This record gives sequence, structure tokens and C-alpha cells, in this order.
Amino acid sequence: MEKRLFGTLPSGEEIYIYKLTGDGAYVNIMTRGATIVNFVVNGVDIVGGFDSLETYLKDTSHQGAIIGRVANRVANARFTMDGVEYTLPDNDHGNCLHGGDGFDHRVWQVVEYTDTKIVLTYTSQDGEEGFPSTLAVKVTYELSGSALLIDYEAIPDGKTPIALTNHAYFNLDGLGGTIEDHVATIYADRYTDVDGKLIPNGNRPSVVGTPFDFLTPHKIGERCGGDFIGYDHNFVLSPTVKAELFGKSLDYIAKVCGKELCLEVYTDQPGVQFYIGNFLGDGPDFRGNTKQVFHGAFCLETQTEPDCINHGIGFYEKGEVYTHSVVYKVSKL
Repeated sequence: MEKRLFGTLPSGEEIYIYKLTGDGAYVNIMTRGATIVNFVVNGVDIVGGFDSLETYLKDTSHQGAIIGRVANRVANARFTMDGVEYTLPDNDHGNCLHGGDGFDHRVWQVVEYTDTKIVLTYTSQDGEEGFPSTLAVKVTYELSGSALLIDYEAIPDGKTPIALTNHAYFNLDGLGGTIEDHVATIYADRYTDVDGKLIPNGNRPSVVGTPFDFLTPHKIGERCGGDFIGYDHNFVLSPTVKAELFGKSLDYIAKVCGKELCLEVYTDQPGVQFYIGNFLGDGPDFRGNTKQVFHGAFCLETQTEPDCINHGIGFYEKGEVYTHSVVYKVSKL
């Protein structure tokens, strides 16, 4: 087992990194944000991150972190529950993105740690970032070979919305270049159409005949350009294959291949946000003074759907258990 001090917050709290080791792979997890700092497979570091805690504090792209209490965008930074309107932080052009200063900004406690598994917890207090009720959250990372499980559990002490995800940025060739030549398959027959502020407009069109058709493999950048700068959309999943991984039956939802490595994604969620770094490029350098570049990484954030809580989805009663599992499995091409 390997644990090391990564840095100290202005508050004086110490932040640590814990290492998980698999066959030909390792993962580093940071206690701030329960963040994936590294995911190294066959010597290639495939996840975006930074050399110092200070850089994480400056960054606004949520690199590798757990996102909550509600992931993705909430329209107009507000929602209504049982006739009461709740106001959230406006941090995205009038909307609330990723819960405001959410779970990625918080210090998590490690309650279990082995060479292959770490369990972290965080208690989100009633009223934090405008969300009602206190929420006890537990996230488990487990590495088997080069497959990484993220397992979520959250239990509220009163009714509240819950929609968690992880915001890892992947480049299967290693950070520094674009992912436009990565070849992607996403098992989704519809996507969530959005307005100019990336808020769902109520339509879920078929992907057929659109740039969103990844039912057969395509290069990620093949249909980008002009007015369409790239993907930042939820795909409504239509998987047909299940797999038993980490003792769970999960849907096989996506595969992305770089020059030598492939990433397969399995989950129990109904959607996945496919984002290809449309806003990367102006942020701090990645590890080793590696410059951020436009389309320099992709995210596959398993989830419910953007703005779900303004459509009556994602609310949990007192004591009701939220669960969510995803596996990112890496193999040689």
C-alpha cells in the first residue's frame, strides 16, 4: 500500500494520494474531490491531471473528480421540489453546472484502503450549495488488472436530488495531442438535444443520419467542424450486451480506441455525457508541463440526464439509497 502527502489546503487540511495497483496498471486517487489523479496502463498515463495541489485549486475543468450533488447542468440554477423552489449557484451562464462548488471541491475521508481498493466518504450538509437535506456519500474505487470500478452510494436524511458522476478526461495515447483520431462506438440510438446553453429542449432524436451516430465506429473528430465544435451531449443508451464485472451485471455502453489502447465502458446508468474537451486549451498545464489543447481529451460521464431534476427525475426520499456503478476497462488494441 502506498500513501503520500500531496499538499496542504489554505485551511490547513492535508491532502493525500493513495495508489491502487493492478496487473500492468495503477491508479492514484486524491482525497480532495475523491479525484483520479493518474490512470496508467502499460506505461501510458491516460487521464488528465496536474503535478500540484495548487494547480487543482486553480483549475475549473473538474479533472478526474467526483461530481455532485447533481452532475451536469441545472437550468436557470434552480429547481422545485414539493412546491418549494431552491436556488443553486449560477456558475454556467445562468445555469448551475456540476453542483456549484460541489463534491470535487470537498475533502473526502478514507475509510478503507488496500493495494487494489479504496473507499472514501463525504457528508454533504443540509443547504450546501443550495441543496436540501444532509447526504452521506460513499465512493469505492477498485482496480482489477486494468479495469477500474467506480461504485457510488448515497443516503439522504430527507428528500433531495442526487445525480453523481466522475469527470475523468481520457486520452488513450497520453495527454498532449488531440483525441480526434480516436475511434469511438457508443451504444445509444438517441441523444438529448440541447439549446445554445446546453440545456435539454425536450427532444431526444434518433442518432441515425446525424453526427451523433456512433452505433458503428467512427473517428471522434470526423464530423466536427464549422458550427459544430464538438460533442458535449448526453447519449440515451440502448445497450444490448451485459457483462459480469466486479460481481455486478452491467451494460456494455461504449468503446474508444487510440493508437495502442482501447477503453470499454460498462454501467447501470441510462445515459452518458460524451464530452471531447471543447473548452480545453486555456487551463493550466497537465502533468510534466504538457499543454492543454482543444479536443485534447474525452469524457464518458455515466449519468441520468442533464437537468433531470427539473423534470421530476433524480429525487430520493429520506433513507432511500442512491447507487450507481461504472467500470472503465482498458486493453491493448
